[in-house]
Amino acid sequence: MDYQPNERDYSLGFLIAYPGLLEAVEIPPDLFRTDRQRAVWSAICELQAAGDPPAVATIAERVHGDGYLRYLMAITSGLYRIKPEDFRRRILKQAAEDVQKRMQSLAATDLPDLDEIAALNEEARRLYGEAEASTAKPAETVLSHMITGSAMQSMDLNVEWTIGSLVPSRSITLLHSRSGLGKTWLCLQAAKAVSEGASIFNLTTRQRPVFYVDYENPLPLMVERTRHLNVRDVNFWHLSATLKPPKLDGPDWTLYKQLPAGSLIFIDTARACQDGDENSSQDVGLVMGRLKEIREQGREVVLLHHTGKVNDRGYKGSTAWVDLADHVLSLHTVRRGTLEEIDDDGGPDPDALFSLGTGAKTRFAPARLYLRFDPTRDGFSLAEDPDQETLNTLREHIGEDGQGMSQTLLYEWGKSALDLNKKGKLVFLLQKGEHQGLWTSRKNGRTRLYYAA
Repeated sequence: MDYQPNERDYSLGFLIAYPGLLEAVEIPPDLFRTDRQRAVWSAICELQAAGDPPAVATIAERVHGDGYLRYLMAITSGLYRIKPEDFRRRILKQAAEDVQKRMQSLAATDLPDLDEIAALNEEARRLYGEAEASTAKPAETVLSHMITGSAMQSMDLNVEWTIGSLVPSRSITLLHSRSGLGKTWLCLQAAKAVSEGASIFNLTTRQRPVFYVDYENPLPLMVERTRHLNVRDVNFWHLSATLKPPKLDGPDWTLYKQLPAGSLIFIDTARACQDGDENSSQDVGLVMGRLKEIREQGREVVLLHHTGKVNDRGYKGSTAWVDLADHVLSLHTVRRGTLEEIDDDGGPDPDALFSLGTGAKTRFAPARLYLRFDPTRDGFSLAEDPDQETLNTLREHIGEDGQGMSQTLLYEWGKSALDLNKKGKLVFLLQKGEHQGLWTSRKNGRTRLYYAA
């Protein structure tokens, strides 16, 4: 028979779902009375003292016994977002009820202590009064929810990268390629690197908890690949789990909010993680909106997506996938020398050159890497950048003038010296070289950029 939580059970659930309430509200130590409530409350306090967020999985590891996992899921599933002041009112009312019950029990004795009854009555009135007072909300206006530019500048926030130049922190990154090209291999390598704080493709990573949510791949295949790559510290949430990963357009999607803040979440794939129509902007908008809520709690998401059959740089479904993402990466094969995209539906080519970089959109800096792929060894590895010789030549030319050179002058020179026929290619090279530290840029006036090495 399913357990029906009461109000105090749900109070525990709020503390698990929103750990910030532990610091915002003082919890009476005797508020939770049953053995099950006290065991969970004790685990929450221990995790908080150790600096670990109280999540269902970590509490279940500390609390052993029949039915605890089902109990934890019952008290946390479907909770709505609650403000600290609303939670405080709930706790104050429950504490006042406890005081009132003690007062009634004392009054029913043969020789009641009238002074103690009076004190308990006063305490109950105080708690009820504070609870009612906390319901009074100040008048709100649209302006009260806004922030000025000066206040925003004072925030201790900067653009950071979980994987240098590829995956920005606190973002939604869409990675797309055709099916079978190696997205899962690539993401397993990236997940391993971030979980260990190790570099990948000569790019630094920020070590953090990593979760791989797999709606698509057979479990034996994933077992084989994790053994091959020696993936140890990544947490996998697979369809074979007793508690299956919820669909992002389903009622239990809030379970994702129980994953630790500051974690990196891979979702494989965009089509499989929801039951809606991938061609519908409304259905896709719902999924991406929920991913943004997960992002705004301090996490980053890498969402794997398939391309269409026309080419590897396209993507399947509604344009909302790209429009609502923060950073879009494309993985595709290119010809050596010309870097022309290869439209090949054949099997993996061990001699192929792979291009990995920003695709249709980015809110951050553009990036481009060239990779080789060998599934019999370690999967993807860094290949020599075909642009490197051009970048080195460009650096030498920029360095000839210590005062800096404008884009216009560099483009006029590059048309003959570098065979550049599009200014967009030069802009990409200039951004790429600056990211590598080959030169720096400065503004002269509002828009004109000068480069110096």
